[in-house]
Amino acid sequence: MPQTEQTVPRASSWRDRIREEFFPRNRRRDIDGLRGLAITFVVLFHAGWLQGGFIGVDIFVVISGYLMGRSALMQHPFQPVRFVCRRLYRLLPALTVMIAVVSASMLWWVLPGDRADIALNGAYALTYLSNIWASGHVGYFEGQSIAYPFLHTWSLSLEMQFYALVFIMALLLPLTRHRKFVLSAIFALSLGYCLFSHFKGETQAYYNISDRIWQFSLGTLIWIFPRPNLSVRAAGLIHAMALMVLVGAGLFYTLAFACPSGMMVFPCGAVAAILMLPETWLGRLCLVPLSPLGVMSYSVYLWHWPGLVIANYLLPAQVYGLTIAAVMGIVLVISLLSYLCIERTGLDYEEAVPVVVRNRGAVMLVGAGMMLAAILFYISYVSRVH
Repeated sequence: MPQTEQTVPRASSWRDRIREEFFPRNRRRDIDGLRGLAITFVVLFHAGWLQGGFIGVDIFVVISGYLMGRSALMQHPFQPVRFVCRRLYRLLPALTVMIAVVSASMLWWVLPGDRADIALNGAYALTYLSNIWASGHVGYFEGQSIAYPFLHTWSLSLEMQFYALVFIMALLLPLTRHRKFVLSAIFALSLGYCLFSHFKGETQAYYNISDRIWQFSLGTLIWIFPRPNLSVRAAGLIHAMALMVLVGAGLFYTLAFACPSGMMVFPCGAVAAILMLPETWLGRLCLVPLSPLGVMSYSVYLWHWPGLVIANYLLPAQVYGLTIAAVMGIVLVISLLSYLCIERTGLDYEEAVPVVVRNRGAVMLVGAGMMLAAILFYISYVSRVH
């Protein structure tokens, strides 16, 4: 009887922990569901199963702009050190571990030329300049992209660069009374530049932050302008139309529609529409079931591409079909462990420790990342010399 009394609370506690981690009640679960939809699109695109799945990155970008607008521009007063520490504790530990593990797993057996490029890409990723490296080395949709396990970090670098811009805006915007005008001007200028890049045929603009600031700004503008006061039926109808646009773009968009194409206005606008609406019954039905995947989407994004690249290096034939499904199954397990043991642990630590300890830990995280980047720079240099 005593054993039974001890076992039941532990089971209940485990269920509560799962519910707390993957079904949090203190935030909009439909947004987590949007993240889940986005990472599903990205993984299926990289697996070769969804031709328009590249729009998942664009979905992430608009959501990121929305969340950063809330955590920076809507905070009064803005807490710059807390803002920086929160970003570092969430993003840097998992990225550093992924690059360290993948580098240790494959740099010693690949050809010297591949080793030099992979190591250099990893070093740029740790300094959040991977998009700049990629724009000068490889097209994202070209066949040789499968040789670079860190190529996907271009979007993480883009996001961190946006965080730097948000940080500056959060410090400077209180000095002006024209916040709406400033943010709207940034949105319009970036969208115009994006369309100009498309007109000129600059495919490498896919990596450039100047061509994507409008997507981040679109999410941020939601906090600046008043939201429409819609009936439940109207909100549900708009939500349904927005989901149809996203699914349709994922199914039917071709690479010709990828950024900097103006066609990205439609899926990005659909994401903004869902973010502007309160959580609707359709969101609870279609998006909330994807929210657990959305919660761990950062870790899934980090690990899925290296998994595919390593599999293509090691297996005698090109990875496809059931082999890709098996690789993605392994990646999901690794991603779950990454989320629980690294990403979530870092955030919990940042919230629990005193401010001085938190700040010191953030400096140490940056130092560890820069040390690994220096090692990878050296490996790249030595590999090229010899």
